[in-house]
This record gives sequence, C-alpha cells and structure tokens, in this order.
Amino acid sequence: MKKLSIMASILFLAACSVETIKDERAKIETNVVEVSGTVVHQQPKEAEEQEYIKILKDEAPKLWSDADVQLWKYMMDYSLAEELGYKQEITNWRKFEGEFDKSLSSQNQTWENPGKLLLAFMTDVEVSNFLGQGVWEVNSRIEFLDENNAVGYIMSFGLFDDSTAGSDIKLKMKKENGFWYIESAEERDHCSRGIGEKSGFCL
Repeated sequence: MKKLSIMASILFLAACSVETIKDERAKIETNVVEVSGTVVHQQPKEAEEQEYIKILKDEAPKLWSDADVQLWKYMMDYSLAEELGYKQEITNWRKFEGEFDKSLSSQNQTWENPGKLLLAFMTDVEVSNFLGQGVWEVNSRIEFLDENNAVGYIMSFGLFDDSTAGSDIKLKMKKENGFWYIESAEERDHCSRGIGEKSGFCL
C-alpha cells in the first residue's frame, strides 16, 4: 500500500512538472514576463520578429574598408517610397558649392594631422549648425591612402526632407613639409525618391 502511495505521488509530481514546462514554454512563445506573479509584458512572438531589421552578411558594410558608407541608411524604412515606384539613389560627386576659408587649402603649415584639418573645415562651414533641428546625425571619417594622402568624409544623415535623406562631403587632403592642407572638396546627396534624369539631383 505504501509503495502504491509513493508511486501515485511520483506520477502526480511528474504530471505537475509537465504542465509547468508547458506553461513556461507558452510564456516564452508569447513573450510573457511576470514579476511577482504579475504580467508586465505580453506580445505575440510573430509581432516581435517583425520589429527586427535584418541585413544579409554579404550586404553589411565592412568597417575600415567602406570609409564613406552611410550606416543609417541600413536602418531606414523606404517601403512607402518603393510602393510608390521610387528607389534610393546616390548622386555623383560634384564640386563643393559652399565657400570655405582659403587658408584650409593652402600650405600654411598649421595642421599637423588630417583630423585637425577636417575639424577646422567642419567648423568653418558650420556643418553641425542644424543638428537636432534639420539634421539627425553628422559624423566624420578619414581614410589614409598613404602617409602623405588622405580622404576625409563628413556625412549628414536623417534630414528633415522627403527628397534628400542625407549628404556627404569628401575632402582630398595632402601632406607636404609635415603639414596637411585640402586639395579638393566635393559633395553628393542620398536621395529617397531617386535622381532626376535632367537635373542630376534628388527628385
């Protein structure tokens, strides 16, 4: 009789364990989180998966080899524009239209490294003036071609503009007599709705 009682208890505990495991699995599948017995978060598994943006490994930007890549464009949702028949495009590089201090492009033996020269350019053209207002992000990178030549990129992204998503400035910098100066400055735009055939600018 005692053995039967023990076996019945074991079977009861096993059944309870199975139900507990099922309950826990159900919670995981629906993302239920409990704190002190209170449900604080519940969301269908399928709904959460739809929130992720997935980038294929072969399409992901390679840092240190893609100096001018706009990382934010991999996170943007262009689905509405695509539904309307538009596509993302980048304009060709063109001569920088703005004006900047001529001393930045002369061999005046001031800038000891391209980073300081790039910062001086950014300050002079006031590239960060609209941060938090009309521009979400401005970042910069430098690519060394060799010990005497470098390319600087200034990238603005997240513009309050339904046509232009971002813009880049490219500075070719050269070192002579131990100091750096700007050889040339170019710019281009990232277009949300494509490029006009005649204008060459964002639609």
